[in-house]
Amino acid sequence: MFRPIVLLKTVRGEILRSREKAEIAVKKGIGWLALSPPFDSWVRCQLWTRVNVVYAHYVGKSVPYFADFYVGSTIERFARDLAALKKHFEFASLAEVVRQDPSRGKPSRPLLALTFDDGFDTLRNGVMEVLDHYAIRATSFVATSTIGNVNLMWRNKLSAIRALREESLYIGQYNSLMPKVGLPGISRGDELLPASRDWPMALKEELVDLLWRACDMPALEEFLDEHRPYFTWEGLERWLAAGHGVGLHTATHPFCSRLGTEGIRAEIEEPAALLKATLGLRFLPFSYPFGVRLGAAAERQLYEDGVFDCAFGINGLVPQGTPAYRLERASMEENLTFNVFGNVLLEGIRRPAGRRSAI
Repeated sequence: MFRPIVLLKTVRGEILRSREKAEIAVKKGIGWLALSPPFDSWVRCQLWTRVNVVYAHYVGKSVPYFADFYVGSTIERFARDLAALKKHFEFASLAEVVRQDPSRGKPSRPLLALTFDDGFDTLRNGVMEVLDHYAIRATSFVATSTIGNVNLMWRNKLSAIRALREESLYIGQYNSLMPKVGLPGISRGDELLPASRDWPMALKEELVDLLWRACDMPALEEFLDEHRPYFTWEGLERWLAAGHGVGLHTATHPFCSRLGTEGIRAEIEEPAALLKATLGLRFLPFSYPFGVRLGAAAERQLYEDGVFDCAFGINGLVPQGTPAYRLERASMEENLTFNVFGNVLLEGIRRPAGRRSAI
């Protein structure tokens, strides 16, 4: 017989999955409406007034270190999505989109910039060829601790553990570790990633490495040598030489809202200086891991101090005139049509009647 708590968690999981399916269906419908008459012309007008930036992470076949986050972002799907976006936008560099200059004249379509998070190598998996085919120049936001494949980002380690080890093993080892930091254990494998969000940021590297070893994972150097997921410094230079851009995604991918003064220095200020000095960057954008921002005062100070030239969350497309350190992006990995077009339509519907533009 099932224990009551296990049964309750199973029922709750089924309810949540049903809600997720319903939400996906609703978003698809709203995205379809946003590109259908009479709404499409109004939505396109709104996009002229936005800072249009989209983001992706890993593109290619599913791999252990990204299996938990993979949503079918194959090269073929990526190419189709870019072709769809080109029907409505003119792709431009991130710097051009952020610093839109009215004196250069109005382009034929709204400008859109493409970005990648986590610094996955796009030189070896066909992404560069797709970008060249569509004449798109993208920006890769890198976590500096992983450049050169000297380490695996902590969330990628957790994904690899889940993909390569039995659920009972990593649940047991995880539950043995958590009393050391005063956190509860888990009962199902799909709770591992959500539960790790509560880890103290100062201990995340130690905890994930302890779990890696406890699960008898391959030596990290061997795993990295086999998979080589991230850009090398040489690869970043080639990426830049091809006309693309590089941005900062912190050193180790923490939740930035939990960083103190020393954490901000180690995760943002020093890595920013490293990228500028090593790669000769004149424009350095910054993207927040998980989209979780610093406090407004702290990020404004970093911007005014010239640590970065702009900063992005992941809450959709924002109006032009938004401060450069408060910008956002839209995901192109799931619900692309909703994220880019449907959200704009919803914002229009939600406005007070007196402020709503005619459709």
